[in-house]
Amino acid sequence: MPVFKDYARYYNLLYRDKDYAGESAFVVNALRRHGREPKTLLDLGCGTGRHALAMARAGIAVTGVDMSETMLALGQATLNAHSPAEFPPPDLRCGDARAARLGKTFDAVVSLFHVMSYQNTEDDALAVMETARAHLKPGGLFLFDFWHGPGVLRDPPERRERNMEDGATRVRRVAVPEHRVNDNLVIVNYSVTLTTPDGISRLNESHSMRYWFLPELRRLARQAGFAVLREGGWMHDAPPSLADWNAWMLASA
Repeated sequence: MPVFKDYARYYNLLYRDKDYAGESAFVVNALRRHGREPKTLLDLGCGTGRHALAMARAGIAVTGVDMSETMLALGQATLNAHSPAEFPPPDLRCGDARAARLGKTFDAVVSLFHVMSYQNTEDDALAVMETARAHLKPGGLFLFDFWHGPGVLRDPPERRERNMEDGATRVRRVAVPEHRVNDNLVIVNYSVTLTTPDGISRLNESHSMRYWFLPELRRLARQAGFAVLREGGWMHDAPPSLADWNAWMLASA
């Protein structure tokens, strides 16, 4: 499942307006409301570590795992810009969320920004859940988000364009979806154009995204040894509705 190749180099610029701090606060508050004040946390599929960084700022000892060395290098560069006395920085490690085994357990595990939807098969999603279960203390909590099937079908994916600028660097990204309805998959074909004073470069990548329905995720969570506690539309506590493209699930070990 190799994704985020050359695309990873532009990741932070393309998502610089994403509310990582607000999303991290929402996740931590959800854990607290369900009886877990996390002192240690594992972030599966941490990417460039922006969620991990926000949670570390909240006083949590965070370990992040991601399979993209490029993403991790970007994250480490961001961490290196902070004073060690400011807060204990996240420990970023290279690994596959489906197979990583760190030999330690945590109060909570999270998997954010649609990592679960990058798992295109039930076997892959189950493997991520089993990784989370293997790293949780008794009673520990696992929170993840995902593309919500009913919302995707109600508002099907369409061509989108995004332009970002940072000084003399401009990035234009065009996303063209291929919707495979019978497989619950959306193949997002990205075309990225980078313009700098040195010239113009282009890349193309395809990311295959699975949208999930709650009954299948509940079944997989039970199979991995979890009890499902709560589900909601992303960034709110109400149950997911047809208006929610993104949703979250909280489960207990």
